[in-house]
Amino acid sequence: MIATFRYEFRMQIRRPMLWIVYGLTLAVTVAGFGSTYVTLDLGGGQGTLPNTAMVASATLLMSLLPIVYGCLLADRLVRDRRLGVAGILDTTPTGHTARLVGKYLGTCAATVTPLALAYFGRAVAYAIAEGEPSALGWAVAVFVVAIVPGLLFVGALALAGPLLMPPMLFQVLFVAYWFWGSLIPPSMMPTVSHSILSPNSQYVAYGLLGYHLPKLPPNTVLPPEGDVYGPWSDASLNFLRPVATESTAFLWIGVMLVLALSVLSLARLHTTRTES
Repeated sequence: MIATFRYEFRMQIRRPMLWIVYGLTLAVTVAGFGSTYVTLDLGGGQGTLPNTAMVASATLLMSLLPIVYGCLLADRLVRDRRLGVAGILDTTPTGHTARLVGKYLGTCAATVTPLALAYFGRAVAYAIAEGEPSALGWAVAVFVVAIVPGLLFVGALALAGPLLMPPMLFQVLFVAYWFWGSLIPPSMMPTVSHSILSPNSQYVAYGLLGYHLPKLPPNTVLPPEGDVYGPWSDASLNFLRPVATESTAFLWIGVMLVLALSVLSLARLHTTRTES
């Protein structure tokens, strides 16, 4: 597993396309949200406190960059079979499960590296500019508990999806899924966005990290309940949107980890059946 992890990490991190596509997407994000990216203030009168600033930075980067993350992982698991080396790897002492876990962790760690550099680079710039070294601690906390769980699920989905369809088709469907399941407001159509099933939910930000918004008019694109992150008025599937608390924040983390493990288990079962 460790050998597979190292090999997959080195191979993925050296892909020029990894850095090019991330760089272009980051440029689009900054161009579209330039003033917010500079101030790291999403509004609500919270100013740029370290915890809210790091949440704002994560919110901006997690809008589009996970699309790059998922699409770049789409060919990693099927590559061995396409190149005809799967049979050779099967003769090595390592087991199928260990190789799958090593490939999953190695490729995910490499693919998330540009995103992590962009996030922590902005955190360092904020800490220096604002004289708030505590922002670095908040950045680590936000990244570990609010970003990583969702990306673990997305990574498992991106590895396993192409086992059932061509990678290019999966990439197209994944982009549609990300917008539908993470970015589209629930008031527009039935969607799992802003729910415990969405990898981009902010249950941790509201439930654990002290983020909040003041009361807002009902016609805004945010929940009219204001600082209550949870059910949306006149939205379907609200049973998947409990009010954000510490318990629901940990529930979201647990759901993401369980989904990731379930998808990987199904991928392992699929490869076993196709090889037998």
